[in-house]
Amino acid sequence: MSDYTQFEGASDPRGEYGNLARWLADVLDTSSQVEEQIPARKPGDAMSGQLELQLGSNYHLRFYQQLPDFIMALLSQEPDATIRYAPLLYHLAGCHDCHLAYLELYDALDAAVHPQGERPLLGQGTQTLRATPPRMLAHLCKTLISQAESLLLQARHDHVDNDEAARALLQLAVKMSASISQSAVRRQGLQDLVRVATLFDGPTTPRQDDPDVHAYTPVLATAGGVRGKRSVRGGNVLERSDTLDQPEIIIQSHNLEGRIVQHDKMLKLQLRDLAPELHGRFVAISVILGSLLEPVRWYGGNPRAIRSIVPVDANGSLVTPLGETDMLLSNPEDHNLLETIFLLLEVRAVN
Repeated sequence: MSDYTQFEGASDPRGEYGNLARWLADVLDTSSQVEEQIPARKPGDAMSGQLELQLGSNYHLRFYQQLPDFIMALLSQEPDATIRYAPLLYHLAGCHDCHLAYLELYDALDAAVHPQGERPLLGQGTQTLRATPPRMLAHLCKTLISQAESLLLQARHDHVDNDEAARALLQLAVKMSASISQSAVRRQGLQDLVRVATLFDGPTTPRQDDPDVHAYTPVLATAGGVRGKRSVRGGNVLERSDTLDQPEIIIQSHNLEGRIVQHDKMLKLQLRDLAPELHGRFVAISVILGSLLEPVRWYGGNPRAIRSIVPVDANGSLVTPLGETDMLLSNPEDHNLLETIFLLLEVRAVN
């Protein structure tokens, strides 16, 4: 059963798999704990167009969510894996979509757990994923985020709390993405992260559409020049470093540009060319993903409500602290992780 290729070509569980079905019926009589651990769920209306169900309205999502645990049990060669996941095995024999997802996830997790070449043992941080192909990691990140969304939508429909499980999936996706050095590939793997993370807040109107809000996002290295090097422009009143090689995260909101720099442990936000109506006013800064992970001790304690320590100056520039961290922008993986945390930074005037 540990050879995942055995499911290739499976199509009709009622034909050549009749013996398997009868065996599983016997197994299920003595494996009720599987059903107790994973109760049946009814799909929400928002998910009905997303999932095509093979064995009834409450099966596909439930089995899909078991795939990562099942695969890890196989990779760990747990002796009772096939018994514990017997219903899933039967479902994979007849469901093309779940079968395909199983194959893709198996490849990604197998590469992460058993990479080619030497590397540190698992459990020592995101550096252990360096040997994994970047696009495979990006695919795994997308899958984890998709599963988190499914959990949140299902919880909303069933009026239960799945926030902790969904948050754990998003956190794992973010940590894995830090090992993807190519900005474009990492961004592709995390393209749904902000949208799914904001589901914790319930249905909301996109803040980016608010004319009073400046929504900043990081600039890709391919679009924003050489990453990690500061460009100094004439007349720029932003703080200047003693070196032009200070690591930074460049952020942009339409034609506005800003940057996040680090002085010792302090992360600082530097903005310029802000609108005249903001001149002389304090601003509120919201780091939308700031509470997803906690490597930063945010100024004021709430990443969604950071108040600038000074008002915007007469030239439309602002320099204000965001928080302290032990992570270093000069470390590539730390830089990637922090850049993900700042995937959406919003600025608005304080009333």
